[in-house]
Amino acid sequence: MELKLPEYGQHIVFCGSTGSGKSYLAERMLRCFDHYFAIDTQNSLNLDDARTITTPAQLASHLRWQKKLKYIPALNQRERGTWNSIFAALDASSTKRKPSERIIYIDEIFHLGYGPSFPIWLPRAITTARQKRISYWIATQRPKQIPMPVLSEASKIYAFYLSREDDIHYLAGFARSDKDKFEAALLSQKNDYSFIEIDVRTGSWHQYSKLSTKEN
Repeated sequence: MELKLPEYGQHIVFCGSTGSGKSYLAERMLRCFDHYFAIDTQNSLNLDDARTITTPAQLASHLRWQKKLKYIPALNQRERGTWNSIFAALDASSTKRKPSERIIYIDEIFHLGYGPSFPIWLPRAITTARQKRISYWIATQRPKQIPMPVLSEASKIYAFYLSREDDIHYLAGFARSDKDKFEAALLSQKNDYSFIEIDVRTGSWHQYSKLSTKEN
């Protein structure tokens, strides 16, 4: 069974421990799209066709004209106020009347903040992005700790190997189909790039042993 790519406007969450394969899957999927903005705080994404920027000022000058952007923020640009201004700008770049299809990928959500230091504009933008044809793709090692709008607004969750059982139990709540079997499948996941796709709307899920994608 091949993995069907999402459409613009559908949100996705990639969950998994370091090295489990979530960033690799995201890279492969992003290469199938013409319009994305990737936040790469670790400078580890392999997106050779994207223009790299390092400051919010560059974002303002490139967002309208450059379809593929990778943002590697300088150390002095990683504070809550800066992140809020970036997500506000991304949200304003598309409207319901004139949607600008774009995927916004965040390679690790906790590099943006945690708890009270988390940028409030991110969950705010996620809740309004779907109607503007903007997709948020979020990667995280700890799904239980991320803001609820991130998961509740997601169309799909891709679950890779997770080292903590509380994260596994938490994700099981999104799989209403054969919940016990799903939790057992998550517990049996290995650090080998295999993953489970959860359809948040229906609660159905499917386990993949190999990465395979096809365009819609």
